[in-house]
Amino acid sequence: MREKYIRFGDFIKKKRQEHPDELTLKEVSKMLGISLSFLSDVENNRRKPFDKDKMELFAELFDLDDEEKAMMYDLAARDRGEVPSDIEDIMMYGEIGDMARLALRKSNAGKISEDDWKQFIRDMEKKNNTSE
Repeated sequence: MREKYIRFGDFIKKKRQEHPDELTLKEVSKMLGISLSFLSDVENNRRKPFDKDKMELFAELFDLDDEEKAMMYDLAARDRGEVPSDIEDIMMYGEIGDMARLALRKSNAGKISEDDWKQFIRDMEKKNNTSE
């Protein structure tokens, strides 16, 4: 299974199982302040992902880097059919979000291509690297 297509539960289960301390469901459920059965259901994709506060705590406990944390938020949002909670404010209530939604709608209509997006990201990375 390609990691891009895993679900939230698979992601957190893998992180728990790969942890050097070999943490059990019971230990992690206590650390997160949730029931063992709820965590088991989430890990097995029988329940929706837990809330933003629990995801923040999970990221901290498992020392997730920025890329892993973003992936976790994206997977949770995909399972819920929502905007990722770590970018919800900017995506839904800011001017940048207005522009992003417009650009995404133009992409959806075929007016902005994947290559256009890749070029935009490269340009922004180049700009950020020269300004440091």
